[in-house]
Amino acid sequence: MSIKHLIITMMAMMATMTINAQTATDVATIRKNAQAGNVKAQVNLANMLLAGKGVKTDHAEAVQWYLKAANKGNIEAQFNLAYCYEQGYGVQKNLDEAVKWYTKAANQGNLSAMNSLGNCYDTGGEGFDKNYAKAAQWYRKAADKGYGPAMFNLGNCYYLMKGVDLDYKEAIKWWEKAAAKGNAAAFYNLGYCYMKGEGVEANPEKAFSYFVRLADTGDARAQFEVARMYQNGEGVAQDNAKALEYYTKSAERGFPNAQMALGRYYDSGIIVEQDYELAAKWYLRAANQGNADAQYNIGNMYYNGMGIERNYDEAFKWMEKAALQGHASAQTGLGLCYYYGNGVKKNKDLGREWINKAAIMGDDYAKQVLKKLK
Repeated sequence: MSIKHLIITMMAMMATMTINAQTATDVATIRKNAQAGNVKAQVNLANMLLAGKGVKTDHAEAVQWYLKAANKGNIEAQFNLAYCYEQGYGVQKNLDEAVKWYTKAANQGNLSAMNSLGNCYDTGGEGFDKNYAKAAQWYRKAADKGYGPAMFNLGNCYYLMKGVDLDYKEAIKWWEKAAAKGNAAAFYNLGYCYMKGEGVEANPEKAFSYFVRLADTGDARAQFEVARMYQNGEGVAQDNAKALEYYTKSAERGFPNAQMALGRYYDSGIIVEQDYELAAKWYLRAANQGNADAQYNIGNMYYNGMGIERNYDEAFKWMEKAALQGHASAQTGLGLCYYYGNGVKKNKDLGREWINKAAIMGDDYAKQVLKKLK
């Protein structure tokens, strides 16, 4: 190491030591002030302990300091203490206590606390019953004061008939307000409503505009919808290249339906050069997330040795997973595995039973297979 680099390294080490010493001094001062009864210091110390910022993380001690400040009426402490009880940080999870402290903060005008109260009543929990009417009431209090997350949640109440009458138009009204404040989930719901014509006249172009704005922020579900609309020319000019682009973005973010769609592209050779190995890769990713179509497809590829080494055991495993989800083609494939003993002990009766299930569901190939097996 050169002398210059040595000096720079030593200076960096000294600077780090100085910062650490300064931090330790600051923490000591904050703790001293907290112990003296300074509410602001108590909240600051609790925040540091909860996040492990400048001190060793200690949720239990954080709760103690939040409680001291909360009992003195500090809104931030009341909200954070409620959150600790809701999540079980430093204390046993207790929604009754969470609601108690959220209510104190909400009654002092804290909009986040109002929304959190709505969430508590909306979702319920162990020892705490759901109350959709109260959920809607608290969401509305925060929504009327312009709090975006509560606007979105109130829209959900109207859409799902939770504590209020079913009213798609009201749902859209509140989602539009939430979207105006940048709420991502509201963009998706609005896109869906304009696509399906729920509460508004169906408008694919408007649906696309909502989906694409959200997709370009990196939302995987919206990217999938944009890809599908480009593929079908729905609300936008048909563009397979764009469809592939957005399917790929969504698939890489882990969205199973997009992974399945991308697998089909490579499997069929549409737009891209046919590549069974890539098809198998994307099918497998979607299959591992429970997508029945992908489970059947990867099972079929294992069965036939397409893009992946033939493996009847794996073929049977994936066919069974899809068949148990009611996938008719997979039921046929599973039946054939049993009938011929591929990947499982041969059982012709059970094989016929599975193929018959698929035939009852209307699978034409299953009907043809049954005729040949008789």
